Amino acid sequence: MGKTRAYRIFTTFLLSYLLILLLPVSGLTFVVYHAFVNKLEEETVQGNLNTLDKVRYAMDEQLKRLEDTTYQMMLEDNRLSLFRVSGDHGYKAWGIVNELKRIQKMNPFLHEIWLYYRGEASVYTSSSIYALPMLADQIYQFDDWREEELSRDLNSLSERVIKPPASDRIGGERYMRVIVPVLPYRNQPYASVVYLMKETAIRQLLSNLIPTGGSTWILDPENRPIAGVGTISETEAEKVSSMTASAVAPGSRKVTVGGEEHYVFSIRSNQSGWTYVTLIPVRLVMGRLAQAQTLFLYGGAAVLVVGALFVFLGMRWNYRPIRQLQRETEQILTPEGPALNELETVRYAITSLATRNRLLDERVKSHAAAAKKQLIFSLVKGELGSEEELQLHADEIGLPVPGSRFRAAILHLASAGGDNDREIGVETLEALLQSHLPGYAAEHMETGKYILILMTDGLGDEEVRQAVLAFRESSHAVWSGSATIGLGQECGLTGLPRSYLEANTAIEYRFIQGLNRIIDFGVIPTDLSVTPYPSAELEHLDQSIRAGQSAKVEASLSAMLKYVRGSQPPLLVVRSLCLEIIRTVNRAWDELGLQEQSSSVFPDVFALERLDTLDDFEGLIRSVCSDLCGAFRSVQGVEAPLRTLDLMLEYIGEHYRSCDFSVQGMARHFGMAVPNLSQYFKDQTGETLLDYTTRLRMEKVKELLVSQDLPLKTIAEQVGYHNVSSFIRRFKQLTGVTPGEYRLQMKI
Repeated sequence: MGKTRAYRIFTTFLLSYLLILLLPVSGLTFVVYHAFVNKLEEETVQGNLNTLDKVRYAMDEQLKRLEDTTYQMMLEDNRLSLFRVSGDHGYKAWGIVNELKRIQKMNPFLHEIWLYYRGEASVYTSSSIYALPMLADQIYQFDDWREEELSRDLNSLSERVIKPPASDRIGGERYMRVIVPVLPYRNQPYASVVYLMKETAIRQLLSNLIPTGGSTWILDPENRPIAGVGTISETEAEKVSSMTASAVAPGSRKVTVGGEEHYVFSIRSNQSGWTYVTLIPVRLVMGRLAQAQTLFLYGGAAVLVVGALFVFLGMRWNYRPIRQLQRETEQILTPEGPALNELETVRYAITSLATRNRLLDERVKSHAAAAKKQLIFSLVKGELGSEEELQLHADEIGLPVPGSRFRAAILHLASAGGDNDREIGVETLEALLQSHLPGYAAEHMETGKYILILMTDGLGDEEVRQAVLAFRESSHAVWSGSATIGLGQECGLTGLPRSYLEANTAIEYRFIQGLNRIIDFGVIPTDLSVTPYPSAELEHLDQSIRAGQSAKVEASLSAMLKYVRGSQPPLLVVRSLCLEIIRTVNRAWDELGLQEQSSSVFPDVFALERLDTLDDFEGLIRSVCSDLCGAFRSVQGVEAPLRTLDLMLEYIGEHYRSCDFSVQGMARHFGMAVPNLSQYFKDQTGETLLDYTTRLRMEKVKELLVSQDLPLKTIAEQVGYHNVSSFIRRFKQLTGVTPGEYRLQMKI
């Protein structure tokens, strides 16, 4: 490890002289402004915020009492409900008015209470009963609440609305109005309650809690003044409200109001959404700074002495962190070559680590490219069975896959001299492709070929062809030789292997149709309808495998051999038939749990490309037949567990509440094929396995809904449902009501 150069004295003395200059200034600033001004402002802010919080608490309590009052009106067994159902109009009006008067007397903060049952012509108040027009124009008269607006609010509001204070032209008072809809046990309100509060009552509350010397205002959620006390007028309060609306967060800051600078303190109520604002002139607060000026004189002298001491101590201590950093850096990464100073050592370490990170990033990107190529190969091999599985693999490597309709294509590049040296990278081809339509590219195992996966959702055949044509022309423009594309037909995710085989067949037609063109499989002049495709034999093969009948499996495979030998279909049909047989066998083995019985690895779609003769096809079919028969003999040679109805019912009772319970898992447990297990259970019980387990689950659900107050999501998981929406839908399908409605019915 190299020694440090002699930069230590220079650096140390430079920093020491800077400290001689900066320490007294920074010290005085800290002592005077931070210790006194900030402390004073902090006390002022905290004191005023505490006072505002008391105001907020008092107003929230009043609003809470209104909510409690409304809640009492919502109860079906209160007095209002008794009077409301009375057929005697006079008795009904007398009872409701007296009940409202009783409620109003319990809250002196309220001036009056109105109760309006929607659809009726009259409004009940705590003083009398009035027709709606009379109440709006003769008893009270608000400029912002005429008869039309009043009728609309009383009949249509579905949530609480607080209107700021407005003047009543009849009585001359200003009232704040709180309109609350009444909606018990259902979503549609059937009545509206209006609480009238005098602005003077709110002002009195503020006056009792706010000290003199400033102004306090209450602003609604739209920052409109509701009420206030102090020297600030309502016009100036509106200016303050606009400033408060632009504030970043509740707290304090300075504003100019009425030509004088004020401190503004604000706090917001989570219950009502109101903002409480206090304004105090700066001159009242800053008068206390006179004491700080006296302390400044004494503190200045002390700072000079302490500053000199700091210079001396700083010369000894300021180098320690730098030296420590150098030592730790050298422990992590030892510099090579000549001796380096402290900063050069750290710089060397940062540069080296940055280089390593860049190399690591390049490796990660290289891995991502390999993962993308593997994903494309998996698609054309048919190894991904669902869109969810595809999306999961694509998300892991950051590969967006928009849509569910695809086409496979093969791009063949050949130079003018017949040499297929790769001069175009996959990234370049992919960029050219994606400039015309969504898709991805990967190098084929054959030199000069590239596999293309095209995403064609929402595109017609002609639109796809035009986009592929534009891509071919772009590729040809940057390639020195010919660019030919074989295009398979559109398909879903599981049809990509066949689409790939079609694209491969199409590209082979370049020897007939020529180079530098698009060869669409759909327009290749081939006759595939000479003999029918053996779909029935494929279905029979699938059923025979599931039933475990090796003789019928062998017969189905022999029938397909006979079809190929007798009909001699085109090579594409033979390859497609091989692909269907392999996928049928693999799918059936997966469902029956026979994966471990396979002794052969069947060819994938790339191997099927090289299936050139009928002898190759016959050899493949006989290999499949041999493996299947061997698997059945192996399974039949294993002693199956005891299969009785009692044991099956016991197994279901132990596992039906698990989210992992399935008929396939139960079939594996008892060593039976799924169809055989399902048929045996139905023959013994008279109902299917699905119906039986669903009935058990629903009975348990009903028990949990009545006995425990658990969330529906928890109940769904306890009875084996991953998705709570599917659980609710299934419960309603079987019972006619949702779980929530059932719980409510059982508690009534």
